[in-house]
Amino acid sequence: MTKHIITAFIIIAAISASSCKKSVDGFNTDPNNPLDADAITMLTGVEVGNMGNQEGELARLAGMWCGYFTGEQQQYQAFYQYLIIARNYDDSWQRVFSGVLKNDRLMKQKAYAVNNMRLVGVAQVIEANAMGTATALWGDIPFKQAANDEYPNPEYDAQADVYGYIQSLLDSAIQNLASTSFIDFSAQDIHFAGSNTKWAQTAWTLKARYYLQTKQYPQALAAAAKGISTAANNWIAPHTAAGKGSNNLYYQFFALDRTTWLTATNAFAVSLLNATNTSYRGNSKTVEKSRYNYLYSSATNPNYTTNGFYWQTASFPLATYAENLLILAEADARVNGFTAGLTRLNAFRTYMNTGGYIGASYLTAGNFKYDQYAAADFAAGGIENGGASPILQDRALLREILEERYITFIGQIEGYNDVRRTFAETDIRVPVQPNTGAQIPKRFLYPQVEVDLNTSTPNPIPSLFTVTPVNQ
Repeated sequence: MTKHIITAFIIIAAISASSCKKSVDGFNTDPNNPLDADAITMLTGVEVGNMGNQEGELARLAGMWCGYFTGEQQQYQAFYQYLIIARNYDDSWQRVFSGVLKNDRLMKQKAYAVNNMRLVGVAQVIEANAMGTATALWGDIPFKQAANDEYPNPEYDAQADVYGYIQSLLDSAIQNLASTSFIDFSAQDIHFAGSNTKWAQTAWTLKARYYLQTKQYPQALAAAAKGISTAANNWIAPHTAAGKGSNNLYYQFFALDRTTWLTATNAFAVSLLNATNTSYRGNSKTVEKSRYNYLYSSATNPNYTTNGFYWQTASFPLATYAENLLILAEADARVNGFTAGLTRLNAFRTYMNTGGYIGASYLTAGNFKYDQYAAADFAAGGIENGGASPILQDRALLREILEERYITFIGQIEGYNDVRRTFAETDIRVPVQPNTGAQIPKRFLYPQVEVDLNTSTPNPIPSLFTVTPVNQ
């Protein structure tokens, strides 16, 4: 598996460069550097590419802008203060569209050609994840014409349409994953070893995630009901200590490549988890010391020490049971009211009271507690609705659910997506403050490479503070 992970990008790069002139075909052929590969051989590389987008630069930028990290040095200090230009997004955009989408669609086409329908389904799930991340961050993006050489200036599809295409894509994926027509690809599948059940549950959780992002809460509730049903089915990015190329990407950044560039000094998330802070979210039913120690090694540093969340061999969450439980909690509270939402939140707390997703070595007795909440806890004057200005009971519950989602998504892009989605709900949103100025960035900038080369790029070009359509 480690060998697959380390060499995957080499294979994918070779495939993308396979348009050599026929007149030199066969000369100096190296059998160890293939110019083409079948769908199954491509799978590991496509999976690794998608992992990099979910866990790399996009997540670090999102984390700085929603209170998980602090940019301290070099360009990260500028990015933290929103001093970022279109050119800074070139590499990330190309990794999404040229690195993942183009190769994923090629893999899907090759899988169709040999009637490997379950692999088609996997390709569709990965495509949905890549494009869901892209449209959430950038708004309108190329989708239908993207990653296709026939369209040198691919048209931008409206963000709402992209979400619709993604939902249809995932519906098709779920059907294909149930097909009895497939060629075994378990050895190349570094996520689920070919398990169609786990891939299908992931598809349902992604459907729920994207319905939540578009505020279609009844649909999110229905999809999450079929989503990831146990932590054993989590969609995670695996990592090993075999070499730098297989390490946790955050660990590479924190410990090897850019030490001191990104810290947690004065990060808002730290204030919620650190019991010495006046904003600590703990109470008589909640103790957060274990989770705090797992995520942060101190009040100023993310935890990339041994077995911490960002440790060298730590797997990274892509879609999880914890996320699915919290989609159910928020969506049920919004659709069916207080009692339904409280039951769902308590289901999540039951999971966390057994340790949840916290690393086992940090689960010291007495350092974590997630007792069941009662209705009275959210009534005016209750432990989750105190202070001089209590809010309505059902809104207090939603506020707690959103805060729980915010903490659960530390290090992940979804935290930033939530902050923007709920920004107008001033009574319940997580009160992350701008790092500078009066507002948090509402989107990522279109890259300079698109502005320069794609005549379809939106004009006027949205600014960093232009709200994406689904969040208006």
